[in-house]
Amino acid sequence: MEFKVKQDTYNPLLKRKELSLDVDHEREGSPSRVALRDAVATRYNAKAENVFVMQIQTPTGSQHSSCEVQVYDDPEAARQVVPKHIQIRNLPSEERKKMREATKKAEEKPKAEKPKAAAKAGKEEKGKQEAKPTETKQPASKESETK
Repeated sequence: MEFKVKQDTYNPLLKRKELSLDVDHEREGSPSRVALRDAVATRYNAKAENVFVMQIQTPTGSQHSSCEVQVYDDPEAARQVVPKHIQIRNLPSEERKKMREATKKAEEKPKAEKPKAAAKAGKEEKGKQEAKPTETKQPASKESETK
């Protein structure tokens, strides 16, 4: 996998280098985020944990991809700026599974129940809304009319 840098800009406010890359991957599929992350880290002398692949676009049937990559100066700055789903996407598959399991366990915690006073108020409102059905007279049958 070879890549060429189309655009390289430094964002001092977010303390990151924003890269736009062209990746050639002949006779291979689209590059994985982990492989691209490692290649960019070695080229820019950065740690892999500071490199985040934001997007990879590969036109159908081509052996060329366009990528957006961000290289942060500090891993703490990256954790604050990069969305959580992008952070998870850039992890190796084993670590990604662990993170998903951890988030599922956190979501499975029981939710707090409603206070009883609020539940009683809700029942009273339902009772007020339900009105007694009015009795309607049904038309007399033909037999009663003839008598």
